[in-house]
Amino acid sequence: MKFSTLAGIVGSDGHLSKNESAVVVVNKDMEFLKKEVIPLMKSFTKNRITISKCSSGYGDYKYLLRVWDKNLQKKISEGYGIPRGKKLGANVPKLSKNKMLGFLLGWIAGDGSITVDRERPKIEIWSKDEKLLKKFRKFLAEINIGSSIFSASNKRFILRIGKIDDVLKFSRFYLPHPAKRRKLKSLLAPADAGFSTS
Repeated sequence: MKFSTLAGIVGSDGHLSKNESAVVVVNKDMEFLKKEVIPLMKSFTKNRITISKCSSGYGDYKYLLRVWDKNLQKKISEGYGIPRGKKLGANVPKLSKNKMLGFLLGWIAGDGSITVDRERPKIEIWSKDEKLLKKFRKFLAEINIGSSIFSASNKRFILRIGKIDDVLKFSRFYLPHPAKRRKLKSLLAPADAGFSTS
């Protein structure tokens, strides 16, 4: 499951270099990289992991985490359908429930969002790859968590877990992103205490 989580993070918030052996994750949150991503990577590679700053294109910067490991790159690409080079999504093969759960949690940690709609917490993934979101929705249904897919702007789609009962069910899993985990816990505090969030 740990490897699936790493693959989800790389697939959503990173890439596999096309002509080299690099596995890359790009994110603004250094706490996320240090507490979650680096320990995951160290579980599967002995090679040196580097972090550098890079421009985000919006006037600020992000952190670029990189490890050169041909075998790690191959396992992520072949095992989870993540193409080398620039990607739109992932052609995820059939995975066991534990692997799919880890992959989904990693994807949300990397590129998902914890937000509020009319004072109700919700979990969202935005993507141009509707096929990938449909796979996530099907898996969530298999573990009795409801979700919906909406068409958004710029040819993107949104997968949303929006009903409070479904968000509560999802919150029982370990979300490998400290800030998102704290935010979800904070937003759900009234519901966990037995108060209405509607």
